[in-house]
This record gives sequence, structure tokens and C-alpha cells, in this order.
Amino acid sequence: MKVPGFLLTIVVAMTVAVVGAASQGPAATSPSVNELLQTARRQVQAGDASAALESLRSARALAPNSEEVLSALAQVALAARMLLPAITTLDTLTRMCPTVSQYHYLLGVALMEAGDMLAAVESLRQADRLEPERPLTLIALGLAQNSRKQYDDARRALIHALDLEPDNVDALAALAEAEAGVGELAPAEDHARRALARSDTHPTANLVMGIVLMKRERYAEARDALSKAIAADPGSSAAHYQLSLAYARLGDEANARKHVEMYQQKLREAEDRMKTLRAATPGERPR
Repeated sequence: MKVPGFLLTIVVAMTVAVVGAASQGPAATSPSVNELLQTARRQVQAGDASAALESLRSARALAPNSEEVLSALAQVALAARMLLPAITTLDTLTRMCPTVSQYHYLLGVALMEAGDMLAAVESLRQADRLEPERPLTLIALGLAQNSRKQYDDARRALIHALDLEPDNVDALAALAEAEAGVGELAPAEDHARRALARSDTHPTANLVMGIVLMKRERYAEARDALSKAIAADPGSSAAHYQLSLAYARLGDEANARKHVEMYQQKLREAEDRMKTLRAATPGERPR
């Protein structure tokens, strides 16, 4: 699953601050660690995530139990969508600092990106228990629960998020997806249209509109909405599947086959990511 950008934007914004804060703390570690943190901060500011990761790995080798170093490493890796180092480092942080909600949240986001929705839900639930009333956590939880077809649970989380942030377009779109999942087409369409009024290329809102329009046998309109969903998120297996159905209903067998094949390819890619993740982190989370 491609994690919505707004869930990762906060990571990018925090990264420079975290690396900077780590470099300015009391000299609990050697000067070499401090110098590496300063270097990583400059590399983050310059947009060179790979170089920053190398600097932070060197700092970790010198200070393997430094929360500041581990936190910076995890956030730089996640912002760059380097999932394995992000997840393994965040696993360590959640064990070292089990009451810090932010680490459970970031781990949940990383697991969503990797496609491990079961583990993502558990991590995000823990983040919500430790720090309730946080809209970002609730939206991420709702998205992960939608992916697992836990639509009633997703609705509760997303309605709560909208109580806290009524104009959040991502929460509106995710709530529409949950409502479509339980067959409540009228509220799903209403929430999807409200999201599209704010962002007409929103992938989830366009996916929901496509699903609703398919149910209403308005196949050409569904095709157009689903095409927009894929343009915004080419990795969406659900959008490719729905679009294949729309083309089939319209008699366009060539495009129907094309999107069935894309759907199957995205499923294989997701399974490959999960195999890689499980091989790298054996026994660390539920299957």
C-alpha cells in the first residue's frame, strides 16, 4: 500500500528537528557521534537521505543504545521510504521506549507502507492507547483497518478523527471507503464528493466514487473516476481491479485484461514485499 503523503509529511518535517535536537544535547556520547549527527542534519537539509542514513548508521555503531540516534535513523529511513531499516529501527525503539506513542505511530505507518496491515493495526492501536485524540493516528488506523476490510472499526476511528478535524480531506475519503465497504452507498458518495471538492485528484475519493458508480451501473463515469484514482496512486490494486470491471462492462476487453494483469501484478508485488519483510524480521510480529 502506498501510504498517503500526509502521513509521511510530518516525518519529513520532524526529521531535521530530531537530528538537530540530537546534535545539541548533552555530551552523553563521544564527539564523533555528535559530529556524525551534525553531518546527517546537513545531509537531510540538502535532501540527501542516503548519505544521511550512512552517517546515522555510523553514529549508531558508536552509540547503539542512543534513543536520539535511533529516532533520527528511523525517521530519515521512513521519510525516504527505505522500509526495512525504518521498521527494524522502530521495532528497537518501541521495545526501548514502550510508552512513547510516536514510535508506535511511525512503526504503524512503516508497516502500512510495507503491506503488513495486521501488524500496522496493532501498532497504531497501541499509539492511540498511549496518546488518544490524535487525528493522524486515528486516520492511519482507519486506513489500515479499511485495508483489512474491518470497516466498522475503521468508521469509528475515522468519525472520531473528523470530530477532531472536521475538514480533513483524507479522513473524509477514508470514511467514504469504509461506508462503501459496508454497502452504505449514499453516505459514501456524499463523503467522497466532499473530499473531491477539496482535492479532485484524491486517489481514495476517486476509488470510492468509482465503486459507487459501478454499483449504479454508470460504467463510463466509473471508468473515469477509477482512471483518476490510478493516475494518483498507480500501485492501487483495488483501483486496477475495479477499473477492469468497468472496462468489461463497457465491452473493452483489451483494457479489461490489461487492468486484471496490473491488479495481479500489484498483488504479487505486495506479497514479495511481505516475504522480504518477514525474512528480515522473523518472529517479531503477528502474521
